[in-house]
Amino acid sequence: MLNIGSQSPGSYDPYVKFNGKAGRWYVKGEDGNEKEITPTSFVADFANIKTGWIMFVAGQAPSKVWDENISTPAAKPSDGHKRGFSLRLFSPNTFGGVVELSSSSMHICAAINEVYTAYANDVQNNKGMLPVVKYTGSAPQKDPKGTNYKPNFVIEKWVARPAELESEYEQSAPVAVAKAVAPPVTNSVSEF
Repeated sequence: MLNIGSQSPGSYDPYVKFNGKAGRWYVKGEDGNEKEITPTSFVADFANIKTGWIMFVAGQAPSKVWDENISTPAAKPSDGHKRGFSLRLFSPNTFGGVVELSSSSMHICAAINEVYTAYANDVQNNKGMLPVVKYTGSAPQKDPKGTNYKPNFVIEKWVARPAELESEYEQSAPVAVAKAVAPPVTNSVSEF
């Protein structure tokens, strides 16, 4: 028997999102509410990033068709789908645990691509480790839709893979479920 529809009504995977029009971050945790946050640093599971086609429609779960791997793109399923990614992030202080960041926004995709390139250039020197990525703010970008914001990231350091990210990425929910989010850390000391 398949385990289909086992989530209770209103259940979901915790996520974080970046609103490019406002340059703001939001996290949705166990209580079902989105809360505005200011991320500082987090561990990014670039070893398991997914790329592919995503279509976001208001009021519906996103339609996602993942590439076979990051070098082999899947066929575009419809005109409404755009290239995007899905990436698990971990921060007990900022996110309350493991969350998914998924987007097809050109500015956040560009920012993730830039920090992924830095990751790929140094991963061989940090085998079995993941980067701690620091969010350094957002920069306004002029594009055909007006002014939007691009987040800026830098790799702060490398750490051993947190146990919370040990689970299979294909499972229906992250290991650590985001709970009530603590206020963001306001000093420059990393939690990692």
